[in-house]
Amino acid sequence: MVRSIVLTSAAVVLLSIQGCATNSSLQEQKTDYGQYSRGSEHPAVLMLFDQSDDALQAGNWSVALTYLDQARRIEPRNPYVLYRQAKAVAAGGDKERARQLLERARVYASAEDEMINYLIYELEFQL
Repeated sequence: MVRSIVLTSAAVVLLSIQGCATNSSLQEQKTDYGQYSRGSEHPAVLMLFDQSDDALQAGNWSVALTYLDQARRIEPRNPYVLYRQAKAVAAGGDKERARQLLERARVYASAEDEMINYLIYELEFQL
């Protein structure tokens, strides 16, 4: 009887340890996804990015800009916000303003962040 309780307790401990390792790896994945793929960790900015992406896919670049203006008020020095604004402005046909936004994004982009630097270069090439 005592032996089965000890074995059961050991199994519970092992499962809880395994669960903790799984939860921490999921948290690391979320952080990496937010930081590199999305360009922000701020939940409101991420929501505004999603809304602007939906508006751009629907062809409503002015609505997308409205969402991105809100994101810029939250994170004014975020190069991903500026990049997305440039993309929306370019979709509206104002290539000169898009170039200005990309230059501003380049100022705030760190040299180590290869993703934003590539995105800026790619959009500049398309303009």
